[in-house]
Amino acid sequence: MDPVKVVIFVAAFIALLFLGRWLSTFSESATMPSFPGQVPPGTGSDKLSDRQTAAVVGADLPFPIYVPAIERNSDGRYNRPEFLNYYFEATDLVQGPLDPAIFYDDFYLLVRDIENDHTALYKYFVATPLGLQKALADEHLPAICLEEQSLIVSRWDVPLILETVVKKVMQSYAEQGEDKERHALPNPDVPEK
Repeated sequence: MDPVKVVIFVAAFIALLFLGRWLSTFSESATMPSFPGQVPPGTGSDKLSDRQTAAVVGADLPFPIYVPAIERNSDGRYNRPEFLNYYFEATDLVQGPLDPAIFYDDFYLLVRDIENDHTALYKYFVATPLGLQKALADEHLPAICLEEQSLIVSRWDVPLILETVVKKVMQSYAEQGEDKERHALPNPDVPEK
């Protein structure tokens, strides 16, 4: 089989998978409110299989990766946001998935911009290649469209997942800090210019 056709097929497959997932979130958002900083009760219980225990979240654990200390620069801005909590929608951070090679879930990172005391909740879809295949089967989707806030990992690895997302958030924070007209984190109460 021609390698170009394989690449096109895989890209189309992943794009359709995420499109279906994105479309299915509209029906879920009407019935399930968002609770920044905590895991809503019962969220994603279909993915927990036989486990009946409450999921452990990052605020319950020591931070597993190194991040530089929060410091105020000479221009008055802070070098990074404060990381308050992180968790998966349905997967316990300690127990993890039943099979580390077959995993998909939404990952949340709650941060606070110290400068304006504003919190923001970042959401990333995280999956393994076999997890994408399982997502297609579980959600009965013909395809998944990968959005910008997606992360594909070879297997379940919380420090790697957290480090990758933290680096992305810190990079975004630094880039937005260069623009003095905008806050580093989006503020729903202040209209964008």
